[in-house]
Amino acid sequence: MRSTAWHTPPIIGTVAALRAEKNVGRLVRAFALLRARRPAQLVVVGDGPEMGTLRALAVQRGVADWVRFNGHDPHPELAYQTFDIFALASDTEQMPLSVLEAMATGLPIAATDVGDVRQMVAPENATHVVALDGPAGDDVALAAALERLLDDPVTARRIGAANRARAESYYDQQRMFATHATLWRGTPVPWQ
Repeated sequence: MRSTAWHTPPIIGTVAALRAEKNVGRLVRAFALLRARRPAQLVVVGDGPEMGTLRALAVQRGVADWVRFNGHDPHPELAYQTFDIFALASDTEQMPLSVLEAMATGLPIAATDVGDVRQMVAPENATHVVALDGPAGDDVALAAALERLLDDPVTARRIGAANRARAESYYDQQRMFATHATLWRGTPVPWQ
């Protein structure tokens, strides 16, 4: 379990394959907007064909000193424990494992509203899941969601705890096996 004490400056983290559809560039741009107003760090765990482009973007946006690209990590569960906030900036997802892992770690999440993300997170976290076509623009909306979490660490920690409870309640492996067995037998799912 991660510590509830925030880092100084706070660490926003993501775990993703660095491919175009993960749009980590959106996160770097949102972070640059955020960093212009307040201290923070961004940690990107993952590797892929976008690595060079993302490093160049961090330099171009003037945040290279506050963005750390860790590359591939065979044990990302350890990285989640170092984050204060988890961010997902994808253009497309279904049920991202990284969001489940962040929830299980007890992190608040700022994310784009793709796939099932809004339904996955605790209801308290839903206001930090932003539309891709919002009037403020993707980068601005994601930066605002991150900033709201940073502005209120007490609420952010409470959201993280709610995410962990939801992960334990809804996404427990044994519960999943039991639910699948019930569905395969053609009987109603007991918790619906």
